[in-house]
Amino acid sequence: MAEERGMVRSASAMSITTMLSRILGYFRDNLQATILGAANVSDAFIIAYRIPNLLRRLVGEGALTSAFVPTFSRYLKEGDPEKLWRFANRMFFTLLVVLTGITLLGIAFSPQLVKVLAYGFRVSPDKWELTIQLNRLMFPYIFFISLAALASGILNSMGSFALPAFTPVLLNLAIIAAALFFSRSFSNPAYAFAWGVLVGGLLQFLVQVPSLIRRGMTFHPEVSFSDPGIRQVGRLMLPRIFGAGITQINLIVDSQFASSLAAGSVSHLYYAGRVTELTLGIFAISLSTVILPTLSRLVAEDRPEEVRQTLRTALQLIFFICLPAAVGLIILRVPIISVLFERGKFDAEATLFTSQVLGYYALGLLPFAGVNILAAAFYAHQDTRTPVKIGVLTFFVHLALNFYLRIPLQAGGIALSTSLSALLDMALLFYLFSRKWGPLWDAHLGRSLWVTSIASLVMGGVSALMLRLPFLGSTHSILTRVSALTLAISVAGAAFFLVAWILGSREVKEVLALFPFRKGNKP
Repeated sequence: MAEERGMVRSASAMSITTMLSRILGYFRDNLQATILGAANVSDAFIIAYRIPNLLRRLVGEGALTSAFVPTFSRYLKEGDPEKLWRFANRMFFTLLVVLTGITLLGIAFSPQLVKVLAYGFRVSPDKWELTIQLNRLMFPYIFFISLAALASGILNSMGSFALPAFTPVLLNLAIIAAALFFSRSFSNPAYAFAWGVLVGGLLQFLVQVPSLIRRGMTFHPEVSFSDPGIRQVGRLMLPRIFGAGITQINLIVDSQFASSLAAGSVSHLYYAGRVTELTLGIFAISLSTVILPTLSRLVAEDRPEEVRQTLRTALQLIFFICLPAAVGLIILRVPIISVLFERGKFDAEATLFTSQVLGYYALGLLPFAGVNILAAAFYAHQDTRTPVKIGVLTFFVHLALNFYLRIPLQAGGIALSTSLSALLDMALLFYLFSRKWGPLWDAHLGRSLWVTSIASLVMGGVSALMLRLPFLGSTHSILTRVSALTLAISVAGAAFFLVAWILGSREVKEVLALFPFRKGNKP
């Protein structure tokens, strides 16, 4: 119970910073939509940025973190500071050497990488060339953000979550500042956004350095590919890289399919995906970040029942947050996109297409979060192979669905394919974990899911009624629409919490217990 409370509190503390980051991310995307629109220039920037971002998820935050945190947690348990920090220093500088090579190769082979992600851009030479130039400018982002991911992994393992969660705020601030103050200084405003990405990546690493030094990191240059800890990280990373590679190949496939559809399809997928990420980031992503070091510590201490109970609690909370959020996004998708993006070059037609895509992405909101939670449970047991095997299977399902759904649903078909394959991924991870390390399903989990489902159903009905508000249409001022949408979301959310509370939801009590002003709430 203490582990569960600590996990929830850490995730909630992270959520505050993450929410700030996501709000700033919205303003960043808003500027991007206003300045770049949802056509050729926007498509070029999105693909150019996606390439180093894919490698970040592949080499940096994805495979590296899931392999490094369990290994670093084992060193922490041994209680030898000298050995611990020597391993951390060696890991840092060995990674630095590897990242330097990747960055130089990426810059050199940028045209080939763009071809892989957006072959359809070749029909427009200007768009093709702009994408390559932007990609070369932003490629060093992978260098800085991967070092930042390693720093975050160290701090998270030592129980520090707020600062690593804050670093994306700096990325968003850098991009916003570059767009506001320098977009007119370039022949194409997309270059200002690209410079903002590069500076933001550097800041994300630098801001964590003082905290690392205070905890014992010396940054003494020492490269070693033979260190036992580094070799263990490497062994754990290899299948994880392959698994993350499958996920990124899915994104590449999506980009290729979208680039062959109508102009703006890449942008519609991007903006709808960003709204989905905004929703996930408020709590779900924070919880998935916290749970890896928590589970790794419990596994290292050989406490299997507590591992399962902690995982059940995480799944219940994810379901409690994501199911009503998905229902709300589906029903209120048009006014949400209109309020968030419809201005400047982002017109009513772009709102309509993007909202259609958002509806299909919202179906995958719960599976996206569930996969992150369940995969972390496998990584904590140092099993990186099982998620990879499932990833391979779901990749082929995703590919087949893309072929089948892209014609009738256009970009929406790509989003629906992503959601359905994520649902399969989550179900298989749940089943295989239960078979290997003991059952996750119990009466408490079942009742929690039932209560959340009933409350979400009621909330969906209230949301549908709120659509009748006369001030949600795009003909009204932005302030009027924001006020009407805020009212609709507030009333629907209140209905959800009220029904869940009446039905005795444990998650409502967990959420209320987080507020410091409640009487009897002890830190």
